[in-house]
Amino acid sequence: MIKRSFKNDNRAQIFSLDVMIALIIITVILGISADTMDLVSYKTQDYSSRISLERTTTDAADMLIKSSGSPDKWEDYEFSVDTVPGLAKKEEYGTIPNTLSFVKILKLKGSYNQLMYGNVLPYGVNSSMVIYPLDPSLSPITVMNNTVPEVASEVAVANRTVLCDFMHVSTVIKIKRHKDKQWPGKTEFEGEFCPQMDHNKHDSKTGGLKWACHHFNVTAGDLNSTDFYVITDLPSVTDSARWGIDRADAQVDCNEKFSNEPILVNNKITASIGNDTKAVLWFHVLTKEDSKDSFDSYIIGVPKGMPLNQVKLDYLGPQMCFFVLKVWY
Repeated sequence: MIKRSFKNDNRAQIFSLDVMIALIIITVILGISADTMDLVSYKTQDYSSRISLERTTTDAADMLIKSSGSPDKWEDYEFSVDTVPGLAKKEEYGTIPNTLSFVKILKLKGSYNQLMYGNVLPYGVNSSMVIYPLDPSLSPITVMNNTVPEVASEVAVANRTVLCDFMHVSTVIKIKRHKDKQWPGKTEFEGEFCPQMDHNKHDSKTGGLKWACHHFNVTAGDLNSTDFYVITDLPSVTDSARWGIDRADAQVDCNEKFSNEPILVNNKITASIGNDTKAVLWFHVLTKEDSKDSFDSYIIGVPKGMPLNQVKLDYLGPQMCFFVLKVWY
């Protein structure tokens, strides 16, 4: 009887050991399954986050280069919470997608954070924006130069091929020898009716010299992001030619000589604006009507700090560029 009882206890111990091993195996399997589920869940969430950031970046880039922004001509006004920036040029016949406006770029550069976040990109992300010209002699336009940190969780990049003006023509005085229509703001030799009354008279005693005058608009904010130059379409002009910049209510003696290099005029524009935030200025040019001595003169704007050797009328036409937007968090 004692021996039989011992055998039964041994069977019970073996059964208990089998159950314990089974429970351990089940526990291990459940643990591995839980870890696997966590990993799958994490990767799914990570993938979803990545896709979401890429879509946000793609949508933002496409909106910027294909839309002219809202409200219409937003770049001419102080921005508000309702301002949505768009960089595409807009002509009378409509918006030109993938062709960027120099003025809009400078406006966005001057108020990047306020215009981008909440309107184009969501709050909580960071970004950079650079426009790289294919012409290696032109410097990139850095709209926002944030650097992607090494600890960034996710980074998305949108790279688009666009056309971009690297100069902005504020005003052009075109002389009679040129009949083409390619430049904006053009005027024939007679120009507009000038606030300086003496510039509207033709005096035969001046040896054929005559004034041509044209107005242009400028703001104090423009001077923060733009360098303005007086430039001509000839490497040298007649020594008798003169020019000046003033405003209708603060006229100055227009006795500046032209140069064979572009002439920086930010100081003159600043002095003309005074304490105002914006003003209508006048560009006056005195030259001969004779075609062999005539030339076209321009006031152009370029990105602040652009090297003087890049300030050329050759760059007035649209340049092929890469528009690169990076977004990360």
